[in-house]
Amino acid sequence: MNRRTFVTAAAAAATPAALFGTHHEPSDDAHYLEWITFEVLNNARRGALETFLKDVVVPGLNSKGCSPIGVFRPKHGERGTKVFMLVPHKTIESFLTTWDKLVKTADYKKASNTEMETPLYDRMESSLMRAFSHMPQVEVPSAIAGEKGRIFEFRVYEAHNRVKSDLKVEMFNEGGEIEIFRNVGLHPVFFGKTLAGPLMPNLIYMLGFKDMAERDANWKRFSADPAWQKLRANKRYAGTVSAITDNIFVPTNYSQI
Repeated sequence: MNRRTFVTAAAAAATPAALFGTHHEPSDDAHYLEWITFEVLNNARRGALETFLKDVVVPGLNSKGCSPIGVFRPKHGERGTKVFMLVPHKTIESFLTTWDKLVKTADYKKASNTEMETPLYDRMESSLMRAFSHMPQVEVPSAIAGEKGRIFEFRVYEAHNRVKSDLKVEMFNEGGEIEIFRNVGLHPVFFGKTLAGPLMPNLIYMLGFKDMAERDANWKRFSADPAWQKLRANKRYAGTVSAITDNIFVPTNYSQI
C-alpha cells in the first residue's frame, strides 16, 4: 500500500444528472474534517503520545463538541510509528477556536509541557476538509461496529486541476458513487474535499471493513457492479483522478470510530 497509482478513467456517453437515488439528502450543513498526522521517533514515544491523546485530547475535544474522534495506527502503507487522528468540526469556527480553548485547560498544559529531549511527537501535519454534501457527517459504520479486527482504508484522490477534482466530487455525490459504495459493502466513514493540506487539489475518503478479506471481496463486487460500470463510462468524469494514495489503518483501543 501507500502507493500513488496513476490511473485513467474509461470513456463513454451519459448525462451528468444524478444517476441513482441517494442514501442521504444533499446538505449545506456539512461538517469540517481535520486530519492530523503525528510523526513519532519510536514506539516508546508513541506510547506517551497515545496516553496523552487517550486521557487528555480525545475527551477534551469531545467536551467541546467534536465527536466521534478517530485515532489510527498504520497497518499497510505508512511508517509504523505514525499516529493519525480524525477530528470532526460542526463549523469552521470550531476548527479555528477549539484547539486554542483546549490548550488553555489545566490538564492539557500539564500533560503536554514536555522537555525537548522527550517530546510527545516530533512533528504534526494537519489537513482541513469539507465533508461532501451527500455524506455531511462522519459515520461509524454499523456493519463493523465492535469488530475487534476491523480495518480502515484511507484514500487520497489527486487531480491535475481544481475543475477535475470538483467533477470527481460531483461523481461521488450527484453521480451516485457513494450510494454504490454502500450497496456493495464499502462502508463509508467520511468523504471530504481538501481545503488546505498537501497534494492539492484532492479529495480524501475513508472506508471501514470487518477485516482484509471483506475489503478484498467487496472491492471486487464494486468493480463488477453494473451501476459502477455505467457511471465510470460517463465521459463527463473522464480524467478526474491523476493519482491515488491508498493506506490501511487499524483503530487504537480508544478510537471512537
